[in-house]
Amino acid sequence: MSDGSTGDDEPPILSVRDLRTRIRTDDGWLHAVDGVSFDVGRGETVCLVGESGSGKSVTCESLTGLVPRPPAEVSADAVEFDGEPIAGRSEAELRSVRGSRIAHVFQNPQSALDPVYTVGRQVTEPIRIHEDVSRSAARDRAVDLLRRVGIPRADERLDGYPHEFSGGMQQRIAIAIALAGDPDLLIADEPTTAVDVTVQARLLDLFRSIVGDGTSALLVTHDLRVVAAAADRVLVMYGGTIVERGPVEAVFDAPSHPYTQALFDSYGGTGGPSIADRSARGDLPTDGCRFRAECPHAVDECAGGAQPAFHAVDASAAHAASCVHYGPNGDPAPIRENATSPTDGRDPGEAECGSTGPPAGPTANAEGERR
Repeated sequence: MSDGSTGDDEPPILSVRDLRTRIRTDDGWLHAVDGVSFDVGRGETVCLVGESGSGKSVTCESLTGLVPRPPAEVSADAVEFDGEPIAGRSEAELRSVRGSRIAHVFQNPQSALDPVYTVGRQVTEPIRIHEDVSRSAARDRAVDLLRRVGIPRADERLDGYPHEFSGGMQQRIAIAIALAGDPDLLIADEPTTAVDVTVQARLLDLFRSIVGDGTSALLVTHDLRVVAAAADRVLVMYGGTIVERGPVEAVFDAPSHPYTQALFDSYGGTGGPSIADRSARGDLPTDGCRFRAECPHAVDECAGGAQPAFHAVDASAAHAASCVHYGPNGDPAPIRENATSPTDGRDPGEAECGSTGPPAGPTANAEGERR
């Protein structure tokens, strides 16, 4: 499964093949996304994980035409949503998809919410844009959405302004706006970054309930706790490419690409190699393995040509790494011997908030959730 598909017989809600985004800068072209392929199944949560600058956000924004062009140039062999191509569509055509069938939750709710409009206006606007309903019907729907995402006294707070809500509640409001069009796919970019761990746990519980209702999710994060708590499958990105993919349990139990191991080591404070600065600067190799300059296992075969092919790292082809050492002529033993898990052998969903494992279920937050 070299394309990162789900393996299910049912067609995926989102299918991406060889997505590439390059951005013109003063120093030349930055290859922000370089040959990314993956699927998101129906009712599935897929997490894109990696350090800042690895290409996660640009990948998501490229799918629905949110990357400014120019200075960016976006191409792909295929980007299909619900079986229909969306790559190359005009801005007007993409607007008919964005908000109604594909919704975005952006990283910073303080900047995503307009401070001069009430929360009610911002929640009802996408409802009235995409559906032929009256103002009163849209308002009733907005109240229901705010209740669904956990805003107390939703009918009263609908007339409040964003600054009157805590950071956790602002993020919930941003999620309510995204859900207003009843989307089939929710793309959430670092939705838990700006909140504390207890609010984070409540937001993750909300995401699980949304996916449980049938919505698919593409979740962007650099937090391994979020990955373990929310994902069905994980895609590990470095330098604009996917270097490892698989079911979340498999990747956490046996991180197999040297970059994934470095990411896990740095997360657990075990002194792994520094991996963020080089990826963010954009001065990575544009051929061969992007991680080879930092990799303790790099060999001559890692340089030149295309990014190494994906090879299965266990009995099922679902868990695979883009690494020559897993190929027919390679020896993955030295890499696998160094593998460590951020959950110390536990099931990823069992660790508590604030530990090296992922957050558990929702807990109360007196200040963040009661304001």
